[in-house]
Amino acid sequence: MNQPAPIALFAFNRPDHLRRTLAALAANDLAEESDLTIFCDGPRGDEEQILTNEVRTIARAAEGFRSLNVVEREKNLGCANAVISGLEYMFTRHDRLVVIEDDILCSPHTLRFLHAGLEKYANEPVVFNISAWSPPPKRMPVPAAYPFDAYCIPRFNCWGWASWRDRWEKIDWSVADYALFAETACLRHAYNHGGRDLAPILDDQLTNKIDSWAVRMDYARFKHGCLGLNPVYSYTTNIGMGSGTHTTASTTYFDNDINNAIPNSRLPDYIFVDGAILAAYQKFYDPPPLWLRCINKAVKMTRGRNSIRA
Repeated sequence: MNQPAPIALFAFNRPDHLRRTLAALAANDLAEESDLTIFCDGPRGDEEQILTNEVRTIARAAEGFRSLNVVEREKNLGCANAVISGLEYMFTRHDRLVVIEDDILCSPHTLRFLHAGLEKYANEPVVFNISAWSPPPKRMPVPAAYPFDAYCIPRFNCWGWASWRDRWEKIDWSVADYALFAETACLRHAYNHGGRDLAPILDDQLTNKIDSWAVRMDYARFKHGCLGLNPVYSYTTNIGMGSGTHTTASTTYFDNDINNAIPNSRLPDYIFVDGAILAAYQKFYDPPPLWLRCINKAVKMTRGRNSIRA
């Protein structure tokens, strides 16, 4: 087996979240073979100095990895720029990478799953990334007859993921063709195959209503005709709902039981999108009214004030 991919972990002002995230990550059976770099963003003002200092203390004390490097930003870069600059730094030094944020709790098998995907699909350019998260089975059931433990989907999920330098280099962070996309119905419809929320999220990003790196990465996936690989049983769950930049409303809609994650996944030998899984996936992102109200509330809160962010 090749050396596991380096891990980039992004943290800001949530010490308790980071502590839990690091403990779960260190419990992975490949952690002791993995090099970890933690990026700590700077405070937005004096009132956040105590929290960001505590985060840095926790980061410096991280144990259970082959090596540890902590990058402490003097100034606040903001949600998107902090991640983009950190990943640019890492991908200039490594040809593949595992990425975790400070509110992602992972199963002990997460690194093994991501590493297996990186190995298997390195020479399959249509696979844009390996995601450790999937919608919970109770909300998005996979057909019992489906023969694999992972599936391809036209969407990039950022709650624990891995990718390669050559895919990263496809991203145009300025989204130079947005004007054409914004006014072309067939493009917007095609992009929304991964969920009807995608085009509106990209609109919000390009009109400065949100500060997201992930939607621009997903747009690059779409533009280059790529797919993301997701596990049938999620290896991660998000513990930051109600405390992040774009997750200001508390909800259990996305919660996963990571105890169901399996040690060794049967990864598909074929790069295809299963129609039944895609339909279920699209339904997950076409939420019922109560869920939609919750998300709308979160977006309004994010637009109205610069809340604690991931």
